[in-house]
Amino acid sequence: MKVRIKYYAKYRETTGKKEEEMEISSVTIGELIEVLKKKYPSLANERGSIIAVNNRFTKDDVPLSDGDVVSFFPPVSGG
Repeated sequence: MKVRIKYYAKYRETTGKKEEEMEISSVTIGELIEVLKKKYPSLANERGSIIAVNNRFTKDDVPLSDGDVVSFFPPVSGG
């Protein structure tokens, strides 16, 4: 299955990419995250990411489908 992954803010800096297409055998967001941690080891320590699939915020147990667009945003804080 092929998915497009978009990176925002510090994730863009960490990966050196704005976005990429990947051919994956993973079926959930959580499994995709594990693949990305192996590809980009500096992502392994990241916690609290905000994840969207096809522009809808979601959790890591959501199944992926061919052609999905997965966006990763860093945690947001403010006052």
